[in-house]
Amino acid sequence: MTPQPIKGKLPILISLLILVLSSMWLLDRCSRSKESPIANSFSHPDGDTIAVAIEMSPTSYFFSGDTAVGFDYEMLNAIAKAHNLNLVFQPFAPVDYALDGLRNGDFDVVVATLPASGSLQKEFLSTNDVFVDRQVLVRLKDNTSDSTEMVPSQINLLKDTVWTTDSSPFRDRLSNLSNELGDTIYVMSDPDYNAEQLVILTALGEIKQAVVNETVARKIAADYPQIDISTPVSMSQFQPWLLPKSKTELRDSLNCWIEQFKQTPDYQRLTEKYFK
Repeated sequence: MTPQPIKGKLPILISLLILVLSSMWLLDRCSRSKESPIANSFSHPDGDTIAVAIEMSPTSYFFSGDTAVGFDYEMLNAIAKAHNLNLVFQPFAPVDYALDGLRNGDFDVVVATLPASGSLQKEFLSTNDVFVDRQVLVRLKDNTSDSTEMVPSQINLLKDTVWTTDSSPFRDRLSNLSNELGDTIYVMSDPDYNAEQLVILTALGEIKQAVVNETVARKIAADYPQIDISTPVSMSQFQPWLLPKSKTELRDSLNCWIEQFKQTPDYQRLTEKYFK
């Protein structure tokens, strides 16, 4: 099914606003410090600096005032501080940009809301799980009844259209689900929209429904109480970081550091801050 343009100009305005705010923040940060860990115009750094592409999302990386925060961002910085690592971050929205960067050698690590799927593991290395998440269906609540759940069963998705992020393993899950149910679920995506934008577009009625990670949906639902995120479409899934196949030594080190960090109070603090 060929993606159709989302009605109206609102999606374009949302994308432009995110890009403008991101650019303003990056320029301000770089103007104040030549040693900024946030890359503005990106090229792979020399020496032992690790290039990290990190997804702009309400869990991985976002702005609080003029400060970069986020579960993955703060965890990586804590690991870097503990082990004297030099990191440079490149924020991104389209997942294709980051995965292409892994293929081309531009990035050493990609941090995104991508579960440890078989298709990704065939092409890239993945670390141990950083946290556990699952995929949920995002729809508007039904205001015509007392029930807030519009899709009490996944079978109601048959012959319906669901949006998800471009190049996402969620497509595989929805394809498997449609096979299990014996009929078609039409999956739509657009490279210009990330998970956060799809949730907002659903909340504003621009698209009917979307499938995204529960952690992302839960964060945005706090600001958009009109959406329902109660219907899971997957079991719990491990969320790793991705590396090129050539980075086995770095992957092994990260695995060790991840497991060490997960035993610390700082990890518990981050999970409570971003996932509770």
